[in-house]
Amino acid sequence: MDYSFLNNFLSKRFTQYFPKTINRKLLRRYGIFFVPTNLKIIPKSFYPISTSFEEQIQLAENYNPKKKLTKFNTKLDMDVFLYNLFKKKNFNYLDVGGDNIDLYLKLNNKLNINKYFIYNFKNVINIFKKIKKKFNFKNLYPILSVDKCNSIDLVYFGSSIQYFRNYKIFLNKIFNIQPKYIFFSGTTFYEDILDNEKIVVKQTNIFPHHVYLYFFNLNNFINYFKKSNYKVVIYRRNKFAKVNYRNFNKILKNIKYLDILFVKN
Repeated sequence: MDYSFLNNFLSKRFTQYFPKTINRKLLRRYGIFFVPTNLKIIPKSFYPISTSFEEQIQLAENYNPKKKLTKFNTKLDMDVFLYNLFKKKNFNYLDVGGDNIDLYLKLNNKLNINKYFIYNFKNVINIFKKIKKKFNFKNLYPILSVDKCNSIDLVYFGSSIQYFRNYKIFLNKIFNIQPKYIFFSGTTFYEDILDNEKIVVKQTNIFPHHVYLYFFNLNNFINYFKKSNYKVVIYRRNKFAKVNYRNFNKILKNIKYLDILFVKN
């Protein structure tokens, strides 16, 4: 199938006026999550976050360590993954883009976390501050800036770095605090030989919202970390979702939805 027309059609701004039923039918029929654009940098757009203080209270009050998380997380076995890294040792953890309290509860229940930092938009952080106070979560630290974080052992980007308009500026702030590990889950990379370090795409499975993000050139991304003395220790396909990239066949051939762990040399 030639996806050129569909890519062009779905990239237009008028799709924001489509009824949700049409959007669901398009997604169900073609399974397209992203479409290419001609943009060089993502416009100012924000991934829609619908969390509320009341919802987070319910998650906290109904949390059961024996059950699966109510809310999704792009790293399905995060507790096991972290245990394999730290065992029973104390460590400090920074979640970039965290927006639900149940992941904190799960990890805090199974691991020896000294300080659990969450970085997000101001409205989300304000909710977490209220949750911290209400439930007296002493090792939970909702923050609006990473500049003053110190002694961070692991930084987690749960499908979030691709939505940062100036992602290198933020990554440089992370490099400055020198965490031992930096982990990305649910992030799209391509390995085609292209001069560009990233491409801008539009996300189409959350219409009517207009959200843009980056696909990263894998080799370029890894080399950028090498310059700050980080090397890849884990590189594998993400198992959270099967993302369809067929509509990129004329542009990119080798696209992967990956988990990547970097460790500081």
